[in-house]
Amino acid sequence: MAERNTPTGQEGQRRRDQSIAANEELLRINHTLRELESAVRIARRRRLTARWSIALGPLMLFVLYVLYWLPWFTRDQLRPVYIICAPVVVFFVGVAIHLGRNPGGPVESVTDGPARRRTESELELALARQQDLRKLKVAHGLYDATTRRLIYKEDAYAEIEKLRGESRKYRHVNNLMQGVLIVGALGATGSSAIAAELQALRWVTFGISVAVGLASGFMGYYKYKERSFYLQQTADAIEQEWEAFEVGVGRYKRASNEEQALEDFVEEVHRLKSEQRKRQQNLEQPPEVRGSGEA
Repeated sequence: MAERNTPTGQEGQRRRDQSIAANEELLRINHTLRELESAVRIARRRRLTARWSIALGPLMLFVLYVLYWLPWFTRDQLRPVYIICAPVVVFFVGVAIHLGRNPGGPVESVTDGPARRRTESELELALARQQDLRKLKVAHGLYDATTRRLIYKEDAYAEIEKLRGESRKYRHVNNLMQGVLIVGALGATGSSAIAAELQALRWVTFGISVAVGLASGFMGYYKYKERSFYLQQTADAIEQEWEAFEVGVGRYKRASNEEQALEDFVEEVHRLKSEQRKRQQNLEQPPEVRGSGEA
């Protein structure tokens, strides 16, 4: 007790109090970040739903209109189709109108007016402002080295989902292009076989050939499959490091203390992210430069 009353003890206690206050503020900032990230995801999901509804509603209406005028179907044959599809078209139109009038994230109560939904741009701006605030706090030295590494550790876990999301996006594009190649190759072969009898199919064969050529060119230039693979590989490696750190296996079971294990984790994740950036830069190079670099 006497030591706490000395200048050295008072200074140490003051630093501990400042550290506790800074960590509590960090928890509040992280909580706000998670709320904003969730709101941004909801706003993006609502926007995508509105776009799909706007596209699918008129498309289905156009298909029903074309079916009505086709001579191959009788009215009795089309009646069940209209009974099933008409409510679906109305549903898509209603969803598009509702989401078009009420865009944004979840409903939030505000002090200066009625509850409303913040738009996606407002939420992204608030999220960027909150991220900059945390970076500013870290840059001003309010947190010690251990706390900064813990912040990096939490960001690494969020980076896993980001990398996997980008990997899924490139994988979906690659699967779409691959499907165009497979279906287009079969369709071009079949249509060219009967194009001699039906002259109108020559344009169909030409269109299919162009689609196959475009898909092949885009796949070869942008390397969607490789991008997806490297992103997924980095995400799995970071997740493996995270789990190894949490349970204390692998390299972390040989660490002398928790701080040493955290330092090793930060160093390894930083290395993995640096390697991913290098692979990404290599894939973004033109094919001739990329080929000479790999050689």
